Amino acid sequence: MKAIVLSLLAAAVVPPCIWDSDTLDTELRGLPEAFDLVVGRWHRHGEAYYRDRLARLGGRNDLTLAEWDDLAVAHEHLGDQDAAIAAMARKAERLALAPDHEHRYRYLANLGTFHAHAGQYEEALTALRAAIELEPNAHFGRERFQIEAIEYVVAAQRDPELWRQRSFLRHAGYRMSDLGQRLTNSEPYDELPEGQPFLAFDTGYQAIGGMIRYGGREGAELYRSLGELFLGEMHLNLSWWSLRRAIERGHPASEELQRMLVGIEQHWRESAAHTPVANPIPDADLYARLRANADAWVAAFQRLEAAAIARGEDVRGDAALQALLAAADREVPRLSVPTPGWPWSTWAGLFLIAYGVFRLGAFALRRLRPAV
Repeated sequence: MKAIVLSLLAAAVVPPCIWDSDTLDTELRGLPEAFDLVVGRWHRHGEAYYRDRLARLGGRNDLTLAEWDDLAVAHEHLGDQDAAIAAMARKAERLALAPDHEHRYRYLANLGTFHAHAGQYEEALTALRAAIELEPNAHFGRERFQIEAIEYVVAAQRDPELWRQRSFLRHAGYRMSDLGQRLTNSEPYDELPEGQPFLAFDTGYQAIGGMIRYGGREGAELYRSLGELFLGEMHLNLSWWSLRRAIERGHPASEELQRMLVGIEQHWRESAAHTPVANPIPDADLYARLRANADAWVAAFQRLEAAAIARGEDVRGDAALQALLAAADREVPRLSVPTPGWPWSTWAGLFLIAYGVFRLGAFALRRLRPAV
């Protein structure tokens, strides 16, 4: 039973990336804004989208190499990893007859992802390592992070304490800024040799954010690692939201992450005593409202998408997607997030100062005005 629980947990913690006909267009659009990425207000195609794809491709034997990817990814999104892996086996048969470098990479990347989502980590690592040998910079170089994340999950299955001891980034040996950890009195991380690579924030953000956005699932460990990256750069608000999201997703180190949240909040309270700017501190109620708003928006998008498909519309083009996104925005408007502002006492003081300067200036002008 313990092994089953660990396998299910690990499958939810780390999702590699998948590749189908939507992938390149989606990647070229870039990541959502950081806050939207963390809170979850970004589109995912719904079940109707992938069932429509199955209806178009499922009964055919003359699929192109790209269509085999589409079919497999549809099975994956509908929760049938066995069918996804079987579709990749059919693609492998085609590749044996007509080798293709790009599609060999796609085959290995997808096969590794499907195995990872099924909890078959050794098979996943074999396929993903072969994929990265073919295309080291595919998915903007994310695949090495995916491999390191799966290696972390495998190690944590052997030693569950690892979840609480360090993130997968630290486990992989990356050195990062610990300014946020020291500022919030978080537990110190193990010292790493100077020779270990330093992870630039932009590199880490593109990798972790991309794995969340394009992986097909949203792993708790990815949100924890994203929170760690933000914290190192003193993006405390984004770190707070990321860590809360990791806790919501059921991270095994939730108690440790909660202590980090307390440290961030304590820093905010202490800072408020030394600045005239009132920084609203987010709380559980605000988190719940914004998360509910994001989930409602995704549900609205998927409902509108399903209705369009039912009407016989083709929702695969960019224009159709933009129309659906705009319709979802109208149906579920974005909630405003409290932003830093001046307390009333500061505004009153500034008004008195401005008024005094005005009166003094008027008096000086009167003295300087020549007598008539």
